[in-house]
Amino acid sequence: MEAHIIYRNYLMPNGIGMSIGGIQTYLTNLSHVLVEEGYHVSIYQRGDQDFHTVINENIEVFGYERPEDKVRGRAQMLYEKARLRINPSRGDILIFGCESMAVKTDGSVPVIGIQHGISWDIPEAGLGQQRWNFLYFKKQYRAWKTAQRIKNIDKLICVDCNFINWYKALVPCPEVKMYYIPNFSALPEEKVEKPKPDSGIGVIFARRFEPQRGTRLFMKVSKKLLNEYDNIDITIAGDGSDEKLLKENLESNPHVKFIRYQSSESLSIHSDKHIAVVPTLGSEGTSLSLLEAMASSCAVVCTNVGGMTNIVINGYNGLMVAPLEDDLYQALKTLIDNRKLRETLAARGYETIESTFSLSRWQDGWRGILKSLQSR
Repeated sequence: MEAHIIYRNYLMPNGIGMSIGGIQTYLTNLSHVLVEEGYHVSIYQRGDQDFHTVINENIEVFGYERPEDKVRGRAQMLYEKARLRINPSRGDILIFGCESMAVKTDGSVPVIGIQHGISWDIPEAGLGQQRWNFLYFKKQYRAWKTAQRIKNIDKLICVDCNFINWYKALVPCPEVKMYYIPNFSALPEEKVEKPKPDSGIGVIFARRFEPQRGTRLFMKVSKKLLNEYDNIDITIAGDGSDEKLLKENLESNPHVKFIRYQSSESLSIHSDKHIAVVPTLGSEGTSLSLLEAMASSCAVVCTNVGGMTNIVINGYNGLMVAPLEDDLYQALKTLIDNRKLRETLAARGYETIESTFSLSRWQDGWRGILKSLQSR
């Protein structure tokens, strides 16, 4: 059996090194489950030129350069490459690594799509009426295109209920079978013991440095907190388009540290921090960053965006606020000042991951989907 996965950039476009992102982490873990269930995994992506990279004996990646003289979209071109290797009699399956890559297939094998969260909910402020009207209809068009695109999928795996509820509200007669398998986090091998707060309260922001991830919101709030407290140390982990802006505003402060990390190091970089901040503005599923912070026994502050509302119950296992400067400031101030609340939320956050969002539970959810395909 072979599982054929289509996604735009699993490896870097040159075929060397992993592209960084939550979807790439997701597909890596999914590939391991597929191999355990007896599949050989082939991943198809775009490339600067054609390449073939062997990850191991059971996982390989095929990169294809899009011909300049072709009108076909990237996803359609990748599907046509995959179709040449698909063998229905072998029990093959096709997986679109993100629902946005889904195209019409020949129907010869089961088709699974993965929906990683609504991506067109990013707000914009200060718009004139004409611009507002344009963006309003643009969002409606994107939503309509999504509803049409997923008709090409037999089973759609959703990381949050936000998308499922949106789809049911939009489509009069839902036509696509959807399954909720939330994202996951591994747990530390040993329960994390945090440093005593007397030596400083560690705060961490570990995300891609992009505006929709709340970089600028966090930057403004951090400046206020650093002016008010001398017992907090802020770690800003990652990279992205807002890196220069963040460093211009915060790097000179001795209580701020910038680091880069691999996704496999996420638990370790959170291990000595007390508070983790996930101030997303939009385009969020069940955030891996949020889950990993909770698994690391950090007290979390997140925004009421996307699938994070499926994870955090405000005041029970974290603090959830609107993506507004004063709301985020007040929540962080509360946790900095209240050690008991901080430790209670951290403990309940860990229990939430252990009981509901563990890697093993996610793996079991996918195994159930794969077994249902094999019994068709």
